[in-house]
Parts: sequence; C-alpha cells; structure tokens
Amino acid sequence: MHILSEACVLLIVFTLYWCCRERRKSLKRRIGVHALFNVYQVARNLSFMLMRNDLHIKDDTSILLRGGVLFSFHFGIWELMPQSLKKLGYDLGVIVNKYSDNKEFSVAKLFDRLLYRFRSRDGVKIFYRDDTMKIVRFLKRGGVIGILVDGNDLYAKFGKVQKLSRTCRVPLVPFAAYRQNGVGILKIGCNLEKLVAERPYDYMWFYKSRGKY
Repeated sequence: MHILSEACVLLIVFTLYWCCRERRKSLKRRIGVHALFNVYQVARNLSFMLMRNDLHIKDDTSILLRGGVLFSFHFGIWELMPQSLKKLGYDLGVIVNKYSDNKEFSVAKLFDRLLYRFRSRDGVKIFYRDDTMKIVRFLKRGGVIGILVDGNDLYAKFGKVQKLSRTCRVPLVPFAAYRQNGVGILKIGCNLEKLVAERPYDYMWFYKSRGKY
C-alpha cells in the first residue's frame, strides 16, 4: 500500500513541477542542478505524511508542559508533529494559511477543506492568522501552537511569532521532523539552520510568499 501511495504522489508532484514553469525556475535558482532530486525527496516526504506515520521523539518535551510556540520551516515531514505531541497529552494547535477567497466554491476552497480535515484529526485545533485572540487565549491556558516561519527567506514570519511568545509568556522552541532510514524523527529544541544545511533536499519552498502572519 505504501509503495503504491508513494508512486502516485511522485507522479503528481513531478507533473506539477513540469507544469509550473515559474516555480520550477525559482527552485532551480535555489537548488541548481539537483532540483529534481529535491522534488523527489519532497514527494517521498509528502507520501510519508499522508500515511500519517508516528514520529519517534528524540528530545525532552517538558519545556512545553505549560504551553509554548513550536516553530519550524517547510522541512521534512512537518505535518506529523502535531499528532505526535497530541498523543503524549499536549493540547495542540497549528496556525495555517487559508488559500481560498470569498467565492462560494473554488478549487482553493476545496483544498482548504481537505487540509482542515487532515490537520484537525486527533483533536488538533486549527487557527488562521486572523484568529489573534483565539490564539492568545489558547496559549495562555497551556496550549502548544505549531507554526512555520519561512517564506521569502527562512525567517520571514519569525518576528511576529517571537512577539506572540513574549506576549503570552510561553517558550519559543524550534522543532524539526524528518525521515531517517524509513523512520520518522521529531527533534525539539534543535538547530534548524544546521539541519537544512545537512539535509537541503528535505527543505521545500519554491514560490514567493504572499505575506507575513
């Protein structure tokens, strides 16, 4: 089942890669001649996330006992972090983008609904960037929020995330989730830039950010 799923994801991702000329050019500027290997690695990561495999947590998570903000990049298998910490008893939420407009029906709105269903399983709470007071209340009552801070550069949204942690007086902690020898690994309090440098093909960002949180 996993082999078939991975093959389907690979086919879809490579098709989108060839169809999106501008994003293909952007990716080649960042990666160079190894762009295709980056696409291959990202597709395998996406397949792993869709299978909702559990992650092996490598670090002490006690820093999050009274709430916190976990931040990362579009790196590895980031979508699996919330479900893994939720199973340990943490109250998890994620801040995400909404891609649809106000039209009654659009492909983007359907995509938003699919992402919402995928991300909210296991009781993970979903917040959008305009849900400021909901996010603050959630953090102040001991919740843990996950957010990705990269955009046009690795730390495009970091400033506001840092302000959020200070306002709510909760720790701001980096995390990374990635595959190693077929096993999902979750690192808490890691050096994100070092991991991206060591595993550049696990990093996925090949289009211009629409803005900041």
